[in-house]
Amino acid sequence: MESERKINEADDSISMESIVIDNDGIVEKLKNNIAKKLLYDSPLPASCCIFRVPHQVRRQNVQAYEPDIVSIGPYHHGRCGDQFRLMENVKGWYLQRLLSHANLTLETLIKGVMDLDKPARNCYAEPLDHLNKIDFVEMMVLDGCFLIELFRKGLSILEQDENDPDDTDDPVFSVSCMLGYLQHDILLLENQLPWFVLERLYNITAVKNTTSEGNAIFLADLVEHFFRQFIGGDGTGFREILHPSPNILHILDLMRTLIVVPIENSAIENSVYQQNEAQRLIKRQRLPNVTTLSEAGIKFQKSSEMDIKFEKGLLTIPPLEIHELTGPLFRNLIAFEQCYDYDLMMTSYAVLMDNLIDTSKDIDLLCEKGILTNWLSPEDAAQFFNHLHSDTLVIRFYYGGLCDAVNQHYNTNWNKWMEKLRREYFGTPWAIISLVAAFILLVLTMLQTVYTIHQYYHPPE
Repeated sequence: MESERKINEADDSISMESIVIDNDGIVEKLKNNIAKKLLYDSPLPASCCIFRVPHQVRRQNVQAYEPDIVSIGPYHHGRCGDQFRLMENVKGWYLQRLLSHANLTLETLIKGVMDLDKPARNCYAEPLDHLNKIDFVEMMVLDGCFLIELFRKGLSILEQDENDPDDTDDPVFSVSCMLGYLQHDILLLENQLPWFVLERLYNITAVKNTTSEGNAIFLADLVEHFFRQFIGGDGTGFREILHPSPNILHILDLMRTLIVVPIENSAIENSVYQQNEAQRLIKRQRLPNVTTLSEAGIKFQKSSEMDIKFEKGLLTIPPLEIHELTGPLFRNLIAFEQCYDYDLMMTSYAVLMDNLIDTSKDIDLLCEKGILTNWLSPEDAAQFFNHLHSDTLVIRFYYGGLCDAVNQHYNTNWNKWMEKLRREYFGTPWAIISLVAAFILLVLTMLQTVYTIHQYYHPPE
């Protein structure tokens, strides 16, 4: 009883000491300050799909994430500088042409997208307090119509439609470097408009939404035509992906869909989702480079599919063209995967290629096999892969099963011995001739030895 009384007295003492006399109103001030910072909704809603590139990723190559000549969306809206002024004027010109072609008033166009203000804002990971509703809707109309007219003109030129007299005055298509700069800028993660905004504007301005043969053209078709050089092929394999239209978030997401969906559909057994041990996961991301694997007997071949596969000592890899715009595209796709809840397919590809390519010798070997088409120097191409995924985290590595199979083949000594024998004795016609001659000489020497021994023990009578 005495011990309980002492404990109660101690508790009362602590309680009395913890009472603060708020003569200066400090507690009330703190309460008000903290109350202003309370959030009842998540600061990053589930609808967010357009992000600022994280600093840790951006610092590796700042230019890969910054627009060169045009701002799309709110993040770079209002950027000053002579390099942006021309495209701002082109936006107004393209909008006027689009309204003229569609026989549409500006009032009708604006009313058609006014209700998209709030849902479009919710797609951005940062608050857009610097843009009120009027400014935001104006941005959607100008930027969105600019993209739609740009894609339509791209298809028109592809079909060699010469009925548009304004093409000769168009700085985008008459100045050779402009198109490349625009393709770079439109594929930046920070330079995106929500896809549903583009689709609404495309449907409102529905004019000439058919090919010269009368086939319907969807917005995704226009975008795929415009960026076809980045994904290769003639476009015939993409219609199954685009129609019915997948749940596209924005243009960069569409590009990822065209690249990744065939991979997801072809060999999902390569995934490593069942791996939980971090050390085991890191180990499955390691491979010797192309030159080392080649010396161990592993062959390389250009794949007709979009996935990387390994069977019976043959590693098939889809072709890739490396040029000045490849790096920014891959970097922004990887940054998008790091921010959004997606499987890390592009990041896994970057890790795998980084393993396979260490030096210019590896680049040369893959170019010889037709897997790479390199417009850079071999040294720059090797550096491109070596730094592509720096400061990123791969917690779900897609090619874990493939790496296991390749490493098992590589670590089998028999495969190394057979490849060494093939290279040293069957690598050239002269080596084969020398080996055959040596074999014949060995057989003749053995026959002579046998004959001599036989003569010694069985001399003729």
